[in-house]
Amino acid sequence: MKELKGHWGKWRSEALRTRFSRGGWGGRALFAAAPWINLVLLAGLLLIVDKRILVRPGVVFDLPNAPFREGMRYGLTAVMIPVARTNGMETMVFFDDEPFALGAPARQEQLAGRIRSRVALEPRRELLLLADRRIPHGDVMTVVNLAREVGVSRVNVATKPD
Repeated sequence: MKELKGHWGKWRSEALRTRFSRGGWGGRALFAAAPWINLVLLAGLLLIVDKRILVRPGVVFDLPNAPFREGMRYGLTAVMIPVARTNGMETMVFFDDEPFALGAPARQEQLAGRIRSRVALEPRRELLLLADRRIPHGDVMTVVNLAREVGVSRVNVATKPD
């Protein structure tokens, strides 16, 4: 077989040098596009991960798979009922046989004061909150937050059993 030593040496020195040199258009285009490719990849990653990083305020409930049988002993009890007014529905909270309208901030403060005074007398810092489906979720969370602020350590939100 004939040796191709001269041919391969020539191909290496001329062809590769002209096609893949550092000053060629391919290398410059790749280096010019690299920051933009990096930016697009980072933006895509942030859009994908953004929804998982965001923490939304609220209360997390882990519901059991079995029929619901958990509860609390009777103690401090607040009952929430919707009341029809001329300007729409309003939620009333009955605590110690006294009605408190959640729409008025002054009545919310009075409810918080009443719960605080009763919690100080009870050995367990627990509140049973009875509300049905007609009560807006925001009103239930308002009472739960009021109870938490005045020192209640456990709130059981329940409905009337069928």
